[in-house]
Amino acid sequence: MITGAHVARRCLVTARPGQPSAVPAPPPPQSSYRLQLQPGFGFAAAAGVAAYLASLGVTHAYLSPILQAAPGSVHGYDVVDHSRLSAELGGEAAFRDMVAEFRRHGLGVIADIVPNHMAIGAPESLNRQFWSVLREGPGSPFAHWFDIDWRAGGGRLLLPILAGPLAGCLGDLTVDRDGPDGPVLRYHDHVLPVRPGTGDQPLAALAGAQYYRLADWRAAATRLNWRRFFDVTSLIAVRVEDEDVFAATHGLVLRLAADGLIDGLRVDHPDGLADPRGYLDRLAKATGGAWVVAEKILTRTEKLPRDWRCAGTTGYDALGAVGGLFLDPAGAGPLTTAYTRFTGGTPRFADVTESAKRQVIRHNLAAEVYHLTRLLTHARVPKLAGLSFTDLHAVLTELLTAFPVYRAYVVPGEPSAATSAGFVAAAAASARHRLPPRLRPALAAVAALVLGRAVDSGGRHSEFIVRFQQVCGPVMAKGVEDTAFYRWPRLAALNEVGGDPGRLGLGTAEFHAFAGRLARDWPATMTTLSTHDTKRQEDVRAGTISPSR
Repeated sequence: MITGAHVARRCLVTARPGQPSAVPAPPPPQSSYRLQLQPGFGFAAAAGVAAYLASLGVTHAYLSPILQAAPGSVHGYDVVDHSRLSAELGGEAAFRDMVAEFRRHGLGVIADIVPNHMAIGAPESLNRQFWSVLREGPGSPFAHWFDIDWRAGGGRLLLPILAGPLAGCLGDLTVDRDGPDGPVLRYHDHVLPVRPGTGDQPLAALAGAQYYRLADWRAAATRLNWRRFFDVTSLIAVRVEDEDVFAATHGLVLRLAADGLIDGLRVDHPDGLADPRGYLDRLAKATGGAWVVAEKILTRTEKLPRDWRCAGTTGYDALGAVGGLFLDPAGAGPLTTAYTRFTGGTPRFADVTESAKRQVIRHNLAAEVYHLTRLLTHARVPKLAGLSFTDLHAVLTELLTAFPVYRAYVVPGEPSAATSAGFVAAAAASARHRLPPRLRPALAAVAALVLGRAVDSGGRHSEFIVRFQQVCGPVMAKGVEDTAFYRWPRLAALNEVGGDPGRLGLGTAEFHAFAGRLARDWPATMTTLSTHDTKRQEDVRAGTISPSR
């Protein structure tokens, strides 16, 4: 139940240079201990370890998500209701009692929040916003909560929950005319609202008359017409860039922070948001400058954007740097030789990464890339005119495969930063060699669109900028972390979130430069040893690099 240790450096404010003056805030955590809450270890049980945590010398208890998640959730990242604390963890009264016990032992509280997505599992009524969209379609007052491409779906939302084609599953569908809001359609554990006025139709006709289109679960990979978290179809992405959606999804957490019950926040997956910088700015203003860290995975040469209004990252960059100190770069050659001799595999991690990213683009995330391609087919850009869907898809595939980071951080309507331009230029240069000459002008045009340097006279260039970046992250995460890491285990300690398995070791001078930069730019950032997302425990990673093993 209790996992991981985290350390943050002391700093009294969280504003970055060039930003508005920071609101004075309590000192940030000096060290924290992460508690994985779940039905068997709720708020009362967490309160029971307060004395133990205090005896370790930590300053803050770092909680996994506390809002109402899907029934039985053991991690809490599948939130279904932002308006209440998890009943299975004990509810708000138990939470307040837990915080009081923490305070008695001198402990602060950090809470994990999930702004990018929420769960839509069975029964669907658990998520009342999604239920409304299923029942009322584009006319629902909550339709704007989610990125749904109604046009691509013919005015319907794809719901891939069936075991096979609809025709073969009709026998498992039943209509219950005594639902709380009228008739409902039942399919095993799924309970779906029936569009008003369609409840008396024959079953097949009724299924075809809804604002959702029932489909084989396999259709999600290629035909989904709404944004999800990575390739997880039970998690629908949320548009927190809309002010009212932000207020509704953050209201309870902000109230608890205002009441002095939460001292800091960990933001899950900001790369999935339409505008991470804008989100963090709004969160800083809403919390009065509370200590906030962002779960940002940085590649080896990448730095956290300096205009992000937060205390830093959740520490994957520091984890990689510290681990690198225990490895000798001179061992890379002999280790690679031994690895390739034993496995018969490639000596280059980059080759495995490229192959894995292509696989997820063509399969796991095909629907997302198809959506990007549809945007390009409607773009009024001269260099794209006359190109087929297949051609445009090929250009996007190469650019996404070559993209070296999780996001370029381009904001529509603003000049692109030099670092963003550099990432896009590097990806385009690599992709260029993999495309036939006739498609290279199109590649240049798409790269210019990504940077906001080309205008789609059709008016959808801003949408393309945002959606492209929201696809880059999943391609990196699924292609590199979740696939390539497991196909090229030359040294398991390096195959970690934010790590670079192709690079062995970090020199002391480089480490000191890294630490000095953090002390200067992000003095209150987090250093982590283990989180719920790390692939292996600290002792396992250490064991793979120990000279005695």
